[in-house]
Amino acid sequence: MNSMKDTLKETLPQPMVSFGKRVLNGYPSLIMSSLREARRFNKAYAKDSATGAEQLEARMVYFTHQIEKGLSHKQFRYGFGKKPLRNLSEVMARYRKANPDYETRVSYVSAMATVGEYVRRHAGHDADLRYVSSLFPPDLLRSAEWIGHKEGGSLSFSRDEKRRNSTLPFRQLNEHRHSIREFAETPITLAQLQPAIESAMRTPSVCNRQPTRVRVILNKDVIEKALSIQGGLNGYPTPPALILLTADNRVFMAPQEHNEGYTDAGLFGMNLLLALEAEGIGSCPLNTMFRKGPERATRALLGIPANESLVMYIAVGHFPEECTTCVSRRLPAEDIVTVIE
Repeated sequence: MNSMKDTLKETLPQPMVSFGKRVLNGYPSLIMSSLREARRFNKAYAKDSATGAEQLEARMVYFTHQIEKGLSHKQFRYGFGKKPLRNLSEVMARYRKANPDYETRVSYVSAMATVGEYVRRHAGHDADLRYVSSLFPPDLLRSAEWIGHKEGGSLSFSRDEKRRNSTLPFRQLNEHRHSIREFAETPITLAQLQPAIESAMRTPSVCNRQPTRVRVILNKDVIEKALSIQGGLNGYPTPPALILLTADNRVFMAPQEHNEGYTDAGLFGMNLLLALEAEGIGSCPLNTMFRKGPERATRALLGIPANESLVMYIAVGHFPEECTTCVSRRLPAEDIVTVIE
């Protein structure tokens, strides 16, 4: 039995069918789709006033990561992170009330481990320790100091450990990859990056339309200006190179594909990160989800046309002799997998 849609297509004059398609696939359809997404997102995201355990856990992970970055900084600064520490203590207290099983959660244990490293690293700096003690319950601090370093905080590895990357099985390469934010001072060239970019070209995309566009920025002044707008590497040395991934929306064919560029370029980005790792090159992805002002400034600085969506930056450089980075503990797979039988 024909659907109503098929019946109309068969009975209406072709010009009227074509006009209907233009209306349904036009600007009103795009607006309505975006409004539906905005409503769903607004109800779900981890805003300041969120009370759900999932949102509170996300905020806890975010503040933990802020402190991990300070712990991994080459130029370690005693007493850093007072605001993130305060935010973390508050959200951990709220999370304990929202989730009775908080002690079993990887994110909570990671937060504890990070606080524990903070305390250990500040041994002898009584003023800073007093501040921490004013935020967290004494029993939490005692427990935190005994949690293993693999659960949260910082970790270190050497450049020599990366020399065999090209020979590692995929699973081992993937598990050993970590983002770094401080690179060797040695310049990096396009020729050194090209093999990784070419490898990432094997990334699948919707109907092979390949929307990803790659800009490799090697000019130090431009990199500094771009990262000043982005803000994610404040306090770190300028990386030798910065890659920007965008999605060219001209390859898409209907309003319902308006987010597809983020999916396709995101897939490309992950492949590129792993390809760089295989080449023995360090990297760190940085988001480009900007408000209007920073986006406009970024487009003007880098000459990004309106038909392209900003997807992500990747800071790139050679590994330094010794690297320290964030543990960034991952959830167990069973926490995110739903089986539909």
